[in-house]
Amino acid sequence: SVADFDLNYFWHWSKFTDYVQCVLTFTGVTGYITYLWLDSSLFVETLGFLAVFTEAMLGVPQLYRNYQNRSTEGMSVKMVLMWTSGDTFKTVYFILNQAPFQFSICGLLQVFVDIAILLQVYLYSYYPQKPATHAAHPTSTKAL
Repeated sequence: SVADFDLNYFWHWSKFTDYVQCVLTFTGVTGYITYLWLDSSLFVETLGFLAVFTEAMLGVPQLYRNYQNRSTEGMSVKMVLMWTSGDTFKTVYFILNQAPFQFSICGLLQVFVDIAILLQVYLYSYYPQKPATHAAHPTSTKAL
């Protein structure tokens, strides 16, 4: 439907088959473009950077959601702790093994985002900004 291509409804597909069709089309087009430009060092380096940068930004939606809600209730703190430890080990590995610069920079970015989320857990747990607008869950972030 028309709403499938409206940015206000991005990823809110009316039918699962529309979603599958979009993903397959995207994969096919980008795969073909990659095949055509595989010999271009600039293209390959840009694609690689975009890949590690996209991965580095994975925590940003959670960081933003926490900021909007002024709460981390319902978020898995253990998951963020695992992210932080994995991202820290990975980044140290990149630095010690002199991986390409973009790997170390994006790894550091991931660690900073993880730490920012953990700081939100601390701040919003001990210095609540506003009362939660949703029903309290029996297991909150304070249980950790």
